[in-house]
Amino acid sequence: MKQFFKEHSYTIVRLLVFQLAADILGFITSSAAQWMTAAWVFPAVSIFCTLFYLFVIAAVCYEYGQKDGIRIESGKIKLQPLKFFLIGLIANSLNLLLGIVTVFGRLIIGAPMSGMLEGEFSPVWLANLQEITATIARFLQTMYLGIVQTVSDRNVIMLVIIPLPAILTAGISYLVGIRFKDGMFQKKEKENKTERYS
Repeated sequence: MKQFFKEHSYTIVRLLVFQLAADILGFITSSAAQWMTAAWVFPAVSIFCTLFYLFVIAAVCYEYGQKDGIRIESGKIKLQPLKFFLIGLIANSLNLLLGIVTVFGRLIIGAPMSGMLEGEFSPVWLANLQEITATIARFLQTMYLGIVQTVSDRNVIMLVIIPLPAILTAGISYLVGIRFKDGMFQKKEKENKTERYS
């Protein structure tokens, strides 16, 4: 894992920078949207920011896939189909960790045995922790806020779900890039020429 992180640290940092940029964009647009009277503006802005964020991830990971596809075909490297799923997971590890801690805290607080906890492990302490992690998770993923509030604002499980699209987009786009290493449209043109002369 240490070697993997060392080899792909630049790519992971790029994905983190993309998230930061999308977060800033989401914060600015959502702040402006909340002043609007129409209820649909905030979720619409959130969907736009999310799609833009995922598009940037898809474009970059697709390009990496094309480069690796050429190297795989020439025998320089071996196919690693899960590589960018793992890179996406590492880049979103803080988001997932915050979400998991929040969900865990909420489950313990809501459990029947939570009243038995005393002292430093009291439900009050746990409630404060999960409120802090939930706030940080939402702040780091502002582009999703409009969607989260529309779908299920109080459901903390959403904080674990919202990092998943970025992880899946990274992994799938990379595999698509390997499959279409010469470009999607060039691939179609070659297939048409083959059919024409066969």
